Amino acid sequence: MSKLKVKKVIIFKHGVSYYILEGNVKGSDILELEFKIDEMDDVLKSLFVLDTSEKGYISSISYDAALDTSQLLKSIMLDIPDMDSFSSFLTQIKGANVTMTIKGGKVITGTIMGIEQIEKLSKDEKIAEKQLILLEDDNGISKINFDEIKSLDILNEDLKKDLKFFLDTVVSGKKKDAKKIMINCESGGNDTVERDIYVSYIRESPIWKTSYRLIMSKEQALKEQSLLSGWGLIENTTNQDWEKIELSLVAGMPVSFKYEFYRPIFMDRPVVRPPKTLSARPTEIEEGLEMEKFADFAMAEAEPVGAVMKEKAKRMASRAPPAPGAATGGRYQAIMGGMADDALMDKVKTQTQTQTKDLGELFEYNISNPVTIKRKQSALVPILAESIKAKRVLQYNKNENDKNPNACLEITNNTQLTLERGPVTIIYDDNLAGEAIIPFLNKGDTRLLNYAVEQAVIINHEAKSENLSVHKVTFGSGYSYEYYYTNLETIYKIKNKTTEEKELYLDHPKNYNYKFIEKPLEPEETANFWRFKIKLKPNDAINFKLKEQKENYSSNYLWNWSKDDILKRVGFYIKHKFIDQTIETKLKEIAELIQNLQDTTTSRNKLNEERNLMTNEQARLRENISVLGDDNQSVTLKERYIKKLSDQENRFEEISINVKKLEKEIDALNKKIQDKMDHLKV
Repeated sequence: MSKLKVKKVIIFKHGVSYYILEGNVKGSDILELEFKIDEMDDVLKSLFVLDTSEKGYISSISYDAALDTSQLLKSIMLDIPDMDSFSSFLTQIKGANVTMTIKGGKVITGTIMGIEQIEKLSKDEKIAEKQLILLEDDNGISKINFDEIKSLDILNEDLKKDLKFFLDTVVSGKKKDAKKIMINCESGGNDTVERDIYVSYIRESPIWKTSYRLIMSKEQALKEQSLLSGWGLIENTTNQDWEKIELSLVAGMPVSFKYEFYRPIFMDRPVVRPPKTLSARPTEIEEGLEMEKFADFAMAEAEPVGAVMKEKAKRMASRAPPAPGAATGGRYQAIMGGMADDALMDKVKTQTQTQTKDLGELFEYNISNPVTIKRKQSALVPILAESIKAKRVLQYNKNENDKNPNACLEITNNTQLTLERGPVTIIYDDNLAGEAIIPFLNKGDTRLLNYAVEQAVIINHEAKSENLSVHKVTFGSGYSYEYYYTNLETIYKIKNKTTEEKELYLDHPKNYNYKFIEKPLEPEETANFWRFKIKLKPNDAINFKLKEQKENYSSNYLWNWSKDDILKRVGFYIKHKFIDQTIETKLKEIAELIQNLQDTTTSRNKLNEERNLMTNEQARLRENISVLGDDNQSVTLKERYIKKLSDQENRFEEISINVKKLEKEIDALNKKIQDKMDHLKV
């Protein structure tokens, strides 16, 4: 790992970094890299190694298996515990050929048979001793106390490899979350030449973050300029120090993903069992198939804000010249050590050496000065120092602050850089003005940064709406549609209590389907607001009135109206000349037909009601008849009831005939009315 040094790091905004490492080797050598298990997928899918010499080459790249220690040790038969390691090991290699050196320097060669434990008395205490039972080469069996054994050499090479593998695996297992990659470098025959090896890969990393400082003097405010200083926050989460590396920060969102590359992937395969029959037999093979006294705002009285600013600058320029030796331009008196604007800009640019590169979908900041960040530490790195266009304005949105506007800087990215989103600290006239967020800005983009609330400017708003009279009528599908305008008037009462000229951006919400019929000046349009740029004089108060209008309508279903209702509306339409005599005639015909329909429907309903009552009466009569006896009085009542039933039955049939006749008339009237309504168009 020490042979490979980080040479360059490129950090992206989507959670990965690209690393370039460099190392030197002679002859055949192995370069090691160590990563966390979760990083191995990204590293393995992107790893690239290059030997730049003429003959040297990379023979292979090996890495630790994606298995835990217990899984790896299953491949060998050894399992050496932390206690009694020696005796436990010897027990497991029973039958192995060994060579031992014991006290006195005597060398014994033989085969391990086992271990025995014997107890001895020493000063009235029992002491357990272990002895190794060894079958010597001359077939003699020896018992050797453990305290006599000075060294032991295993003659079986496979056992030696297993023991070495066991110990290496246990050591690497202590670092549970680490895996190594070994780069095997070959000299190609010339072992005396020092060769350069380059390694590159990507790995998951924290995104780089951006913060800004916007520094503006009063003189710069008149010129609508500001110093923008940008810093990138970088975090080195790797296990290597970054010593004077090349650092690049890339803005943009390239495609990136995780791919399961490190852990072994086994496919499910069908199990095919061997045949149980021994003999072959013939088979058939199938074929596959959103206050005061105020003067109204007048557009003619408003001087352009730019003209006011220029006049201010002229007055400033006409003042007495500075004393000999004094710096010209604005000064940052305290925190900037009394430096003039130009001197400050030059100094900041000197310490911020960044080359930029437009990569199409991406934008790169190349930090020219070497960067050093120790492992597991973070750093702020200067990435830009530019003079940008910035204007102090006020912005009011009644949905955000009801009484006061926001103090804002309107900045324009007139640099050749793409600005990443990030927090910005605003210093005005050598004091903290506030903080804001700079959004992602492409070259030429303009945005408002609200950094404070201007409490010395007070705004009240009033809104009222009224519906005007009907101005148009249309008909269709049995409805009459009466159109009228709704006027919405909004008055903004604006009081500037300061002694300075102010420019206010008044954001008036867009109201669906409303159009301006009165406005003091033309607005700019944003996605959800109409933006009016208003000049506010010192200690002045104005009324800013806006009137909007949209067309509404109410619908009336003619079928639900009576003849009188229709005739009243017809009289209203004629009076206001919404319809002509032809339509008047058609509407009166419809009114007459609707009256006939309603009369006919009423007659039918009365007959149905009479029939229902008659049905109930007949049921009562039949019940009375059923309980009468055979005496004279009962016979007389039966005759009375039967006659009444007979009369009602005749009336029942008569009603049924009349109801059918009326229903036919109703159907005909419905069709006739519908036909006339279908042909009623205005």
